[in-house]
Amino acid sequence: MQDKWTHLVRFTHNGKPTFAQLVDPKENGDLDPTFKVNVATGDPVSQTIKLTGEIVTVERDNLLAPVDKVPIVINTGLNYTDHIAESEFHLADLKAPIPYIFYRPAESIAAPYKKAHRVYKVQQETLDYEGEMVFQTDNFPLKDISVEEAKKHIIGFAVGSDFSPRPGKVLGKMNFIYSKAFDDWTPVGPVLVNTSVVGVLPTLELTTRLNGEVVQHSNTRNMIFNVAEILSNMSVGHTVAPGTVVFSGTCGGGVWFANKGKPGGLQTGDTVEVEIEKLGKISTTCKLD
Repeated sequence: MQDKWTHLVRFTHNGKPTFAQLVDPKENGDLDPTFKVNVATGDPVSQTIKLTGEIVTVERDNLLAPVDKVPIVINTGLNYTDHIAESEFHLADLKAPIPYIFYRPAESIAAPYKKAHRVYKVQQETLDYEGEMVFQTDNFPLKDISVEEAKKHIIGFAVGSDFSPRPGKVLGKMNFIYSKAFDDWTPVGPVLVNTSVVGVLPTLELTTRLNGEVVQHSNTRNMIFNVAEILSNMSVGHTVAPGTVVFSGTCGGGVWFANKGKPGGLQTGDTVEVEIEKLGKISTTCKLD
């Protein structure tokens, strides 16, 4: 039987990626520069987590993304009303009756603390930030499931930083699937927090900061489609593979929208921090190639 876990991190232990339970998780989800964990065997997707009782000290900056056995990453676009409103100068009539869903490869997932986040030339023209809540599915393949059924198949939540190269002369109008699919591109973490801690439909404050200044702020209750609705729609006519990682959408406040589509955006040395109540925060510093 799976040991009870609430807050899982993932780090390199004895030469291999390993899950561990936080010994003393904080209410706000924040992590000290170093902290203690209870090393685990197994993984949460397979429901095989077993705490070993081995207590070790981990450095926050060395954490890996707290997700494993990921077959694919799903993105949800245009899921906050204020993000739709800021986008309408570019594309009109964006509100849809179902979630706007697109894909990216699992290889795009990155660690939660990156000091030199490589930005390729094709991504640099109008690079933007997007803070999002992320969830992962369990070990069941899911197809044509209801919203109520979807609630049973989410194992936990984390913070995501969905760096977004916006349309421009280099990428063209709608090349964001390609531009977001680069290896080691999308930070996730720092902790996978069990649904038993925050609920299966969490209502949590989300804040994005650029070089310490708040640039995005909302609450996940403001999502147009909640996480169960997103997962249910993903499963229509398509099998959602076990361990799928899902980004649930960003709120308004992107720099590209404030600039009405003009070139510019994140530069070398800019640090983007995304914080979600009870889930913690991740931090990434850009380095333009």
